[in-house]
Amino acid sequence: MKTLKCTFLTLLLLIGISTFARQDRYTAAMSKGMELMAVAKVSDDFSLAANHFERIARVETSQWRPAYYASYCHLISALMAGKDKMDPSLDKALALIAEADVIAPEHSEIYALKGYIEFMKMSVDPMARLPFMKKAAASLDKAIALNPENPRPYYIKGQNLFFTPAAFGGGKQTARPLLELADAKFRTFKAANAMDPNWGIERNTALLQQCK
Repeated sequence: MKTLKCTFLTLLLLIGISTFARQDRYTAAMSKGMELMAVAKVSDDFSLAANHFERIARVETSQWRPAYYASYCHLISALMAGKDKMDPSLDKALALIAEADVIAPEHSEIYALKGYIEFMKMSVDPMARLPFMKKAAASLDKAIALNPENPRPYYIKGQNLFFTPAAFGGGKQTARPLLELADAKFRTFKAANAMDPNWGIERNTALLQQCK
């Protein structure tokens, strides 16, 4: 009985060590990905970061953040690449944010990013892709409903209106109230940890300054 007890305790200890080691590897890999994003300057840099996060996502199938950040990096890569090259990266971004949604359903950050990507898909060919505008609006509304204090869906909504022609209900002055609301929420927002989304304030501030 004593030998069996010792064997059981040893097994628990080994499982614990293995779990901590895996968590350390995950944290280190994610930290490297965040560093790649921080120093990225051109479209290819963000594609490199996206590929890094995708590799993590393939291993850490219970974690939503790797797929989320891979999606985000593909989105930024698309924006930097230019309209005629955006679609492939945006399609990857949509597929990855869908993966994140399966892992962590009903998450405000996931729906905020999804709405951003959907709007950019529409912007590539607005007249042919109007359904994406409704999808984007629904995703952003859901992001707000899931967490009214998350500044990103307000910022993305404001940005969308900022670049929508006034003839279609957009323009700087239409966008301004949402950008101001996002600004207020950015100033009080605190990410739960270093790996949680915490982007958008600089861009929101720049757009708000252009509205004054």
